[in-house]
Amino acid sequence: MTTEGQSGIDIVNAEVVPCIIDNQPVLTDATFDLLDPHTHKPLYKVAAAGVDIALKAVESAAAAFPAWSETQPSERRAIFLRAAQLIRTRAPELIQMEITETVSGVALAAFEVGMAADVPEELGALATSLRAETAPSRAGQTAYVFREPYGVVYAGAPWNGPLMLGMRSVANPIMAGNTAVLKTSELSPKMHAVIAEIFIQAGLPAGVLNVIHVEPKDAGAVSEAIIAHPAVGKSNFTGSARVGSILAQLSGKYIKPITLELGGACPFIVLADADVEYAANAAVFGSMFHSGQICMATNSVVIHESVAEKFIELVAAHVDTLNACAESPVMRGLFTAASAKRIDDLVQDALDNGAKIVAGKRSVEDNVCQPLVLSGVTKTTRIFQEELFGPVVSVVTFADEKEALDIVNSLEYGLSSSVYGQDRMRAFEFAKRVRIGAVHINGPTIDDAQTRPHGGFRKSGFGRFNGIDGLREFTQTKIITVNDLVKLPF
Repeated sequence: MTTEGQSGIDIVNAEVVPCIIDNQPVLTDATFDLLDPHTHKPLYKVAAAGVDIALKAVESAAAAFPAWSETQPSERRAIFLRAAQLIRTRAPELIQMEITETVSGVALAAFEVGMAADVPEELGALATSLRAETAPSRAGQTAYVFREPYGVVYAGAPWNGPLMLGMRSVANPIMAGNTAVLKTSELSPKMHAVIAEIFIQAGLPAGVLNVIHVEPKDAGAVSEAIIAHPAVGKSNFTGSARVGSILAQLSGKYIKPITLELGGACPFIVLADADVEYAANAAVFGSMFHSGQICMATNSVVIHESVAEKFIELVAAHVDTLNACAESPVMRGLFTAASAKRIDDLVQDALDNGAKIVAGKRSVEDNVCQPLVLSGVTKTTRIFQEELFGPVVSVVTFADEKEALDIVNSLEYGLSSSVYGQDRMRAFEFAKRVRIGAVHINGPTIDDAQTRPHGGFRKSGFGRFNGIDGLREFTQTKIITVNDLVKLPF
């Protein structure tokens, strides 16, 4: 059952998806069509914001900031816990909306809606953690360290985990006392707009969270106008390295901080003593779940040559049973036909450089890319170095652990990784030398929790979401000293 928000907002059933400013739906003169990702037929229209509407959203957030920044942690916690419960209550319709709007299958949609509810719940538990501290100081002086919000935070979230990643992009800064403007993905406008509806239903005051939809052709001008606005203190973005680089340059131009999570070419390392059966199972899950369209998806398997043959045999048995299609509950098409074509080009480049197909069938039809496993891949090929975002896994062999580290640490990305080995202390020592933001020993590369920091190295971005680190990410420190009266020598 769909519930209307306090201001009559009903995102699920909207024929024109509105922007949301001051807790009110806002339609605009310009609209664009949201197309079904598999049939390419229009699903509904989306109200498109230009610079003028975007700045109204910023001004609404700026007006709401003074009062919101002074709210008690208990008040924020109560709103966040209500929002978590609303997500769980509305899970069936949210899951169906995600399946309709994006290429998420049932399994992924249910998984990520559940994780989306965890975001405000865990942040609610951390509501009182941003307390003031004292710092060591000289005699006659007491130094206090305060964490204060930036003001308005500009947030951008992707389509591939729309509810959880959209929630994360605004919930962290809002719990820290900021207000926010969320720019939706043009591929998942309803899933992002419903976040504001849920928060409004939970009691979030007007202006604390505003949502705008922007056509790609206008994204550059809108983003610059928002980042340049004096009320905007910080931005965050989850998405491609290409867009992240543009936003980082804009932030640098206006001397404002930004948090970036830009995905990665996540490696799955299999040591010589690994349980190959368990490793093969986790590698297939990590590379094929959601057709590989997860920032933490397994990009490549870096495996000791002594166990490579057995591993490939087990992986092939799994992959040969998989089929990507529009109706699949686990694997559907990629988000665009261009993405599927790019995957096929990367496969061809690998084949031209000595790789071979050892499992699956090379087939690309429109946006549907069938799963593949390649062996004989080297660390210099594009398919190893670039983020795939598709259902292909490359197998790279190594002779010793030094070579394995050289291969893994040659990657330009560094978000998530796995190390499989039965000697856990040996695997742990290996993991410490892997220069990647997360290393999961005997677990898949897809592993995240709201209780711990999440972020990457190098081209995977900088800054962290989740947990106390995610809250601190959206605060700046301020020092106040209290001094005994003394006459200074002069």
